[in-house]
Amino acid sequence: MDTTVAITRFQAALEQQVLLAGGDQAVEAAGRALLTAAAPAVRGLALDLVEQAAAEVRAQLPGQRVEVVLEEGEPVLRVRAEEPEGGAPAADEAADARVTLRLSPRLKEALEEAAAYSGESLNSWLVKTLSTRGGRRHPRGQRLEGTIET
Repeated sequence: MDTTVAITRFQAALEQQVLLAGGDQAVEAAGRALLTAAAPAVRGLALDLVEQAAAEVRAQLPGQRVEVVLEEGEPVLRVRAEEPEGGAPAADEAADARVTLRLSPRLKEALEEAAAYSGESLNSWLVKTLSTRGGRRHPRGQRLEGTIET
C-alpha cells in the first residue's frame, strides 16, 4: 500500500491553500515551514488509517488474522488463517484494553524491526511476545516479571 501518493496529494492540497490564502511571501514561507514540521504527524496519521482499515477488514473476516506490516517503509496488509496460540487470550476475553508505552526511538525501532522480521505488525508482535514470553499470568495487583528478547 503506497501511502506516499496520498501524503504527497495531501501536502500539495495544503500548499495550494497556502498559496490561495496569501500572495504574501512571509505567509507562504510560514506555510511551507508548517508543512515540513507536520510531515511526521501526517505520516503517522496515514499509518493510523491503515491500521483502522486492517481492523475493519479483520472484523469482516472471522478466523483470519489481518496484520499491518512495514515493508521498505510502507504498510502492507497481510491476511492469514488464525492459529490458536497457547498464551493467547481466551476466546471470551476481548482484546480491547489499551496501554500507552513511552519508548526511546532506538528501542521502538528495534521492536519494529523484530516485528517486521517475524512478518507481523508491531501491535500483534508485542501482544504475542508478551502473551507467550512475558512471564506467567498473575492476579491483578501483582507484578509481571520476565524477559522479552528482541
